[in-house]
Amino acid sequence: MNIICPSCGSKIAMDDINVSTDIALCRNCGRNFSYSELVAGTATAGADLNAPPSGAWFQELPGGFRVGATTRSWMALFLVPFTCVWSGISMSGIYGTQIRSGHFDPGSSLFGLPFLIGTFFLVGMCVMNVAGRVELALNGDNLSVFIGVGPVGWKRTYLWSEFSSVREGFGSNTYNWNRQPGIVLEGKRRLAFGSMLSEQRRYFVLSVLRKMLRNSNRGFTSASVTPPFR
Repeated sequence: MNIICPSCGSKIAMDDINVSTDIALCRNCGRNFSYSELVAGTATAGADLNAPPSGAWFQELPGGFRVGATTRSWMALFLVPFTCVWSGISMSGIYGTQIRSGHFDPGSSLFGLPFLIGTFFLVGMCVMNVAGRVELALNGDNLSVFIGVGPVGWKRTYLWSEFSSVREGFGSNTYNWNRQPGIVLEGKRRLAFGSMLSEQRRYFVLSVLRKMLRNSNRGFTSASVTPPFR
């Protein structure tokens, strides 16, 4: 069976394929690919790590790396005004009247709870669409994942060695409110994130993680650094 490089179209020799680590090396262009993806016909050339799309960044560090992308979106132009109108009317009508009259109405307050929860959700989405970011940082075997705005947000730390593959898809451990695919890291555990990233930014982050997972079998090598996006 001929294995063809999806980047340059050259034939990959069987001697340059390591089935145990799922790595295939194209000596013509110097790129690594997943052998299983090449066989399945789903392998791609991957993004250029030194040329991230607008709103994304990558930095290779001694013993690790940092990659991320902003969740800023043109959707904010619709979402922010809608939230102001919808939340303003509902909150003013349900709770504002009670504050102005100085009389607490338990029934109206309970009725307004879904609107209050919806307001918090919409405000959070507005903030993420205006100034949010998704960022992963690896230091040794510790992989930190951050989703939020500035220093405020959701942050967790995992073991990098627990993950063996990465793909685009829907993870069972997260709720995709917008029904957009995210990035799924799999292995001994599963982690899904990034459904708010644009397709171009999501593909770039996925490409970085895919390359770093392959490189982790051989150790990190020195590389040029792309300044982080601000």
